Amino acid sequence: MTNSRNVVSQIMRFILVSGIAFAIDAGAYLFLSNQLDIDGSWAKRISFACVSIWGFFAHKHFTFRHRVFIASEPIRFAIVYLTGWILNSVIYDATIALDQSSVPAFLTATFAWACWNFIGQKWFVFAEPNPNGKAD
Repeated sequence: MTNSRNVVSQIMRFILVSGIAFAIDAGAYLFLSNQLDIDGSWAKRISFACVSIWGFFAHKHFTFRHRVFIASEPIRFAIVYLTGWILNSVIYDATIALDQSSVPAFLTATFAWACWNFIGQKWFVFAEPNPNGKAD
């Protein structure tokens, strides 16, 4: 029971951090593209990099409350984030090909990306080792 409450708590913190990440991403993108007149593609790349760095620390310390530093964490985080980005793109393209409607495609791709990121971060990036040496 305690473990399921812990997972629900992590999911709620994940949603909060992800919402803040979305606001940072959008704000940075709009600032870079509108105020600094940076090309939209480059503004999006820069905003994604900024939010990825922020997301790593926020999810590590707040969402999963992982206090130990392991040198491979940033690499594993990048792998989860980048494969999630690819998954998001593929699902968006496949969904929009079915009905040509961007809203369902966006929502479906975003939901899949969020699930992928939560699972990847919980069990691959910030997994707590069990006393017997195996990941949780």
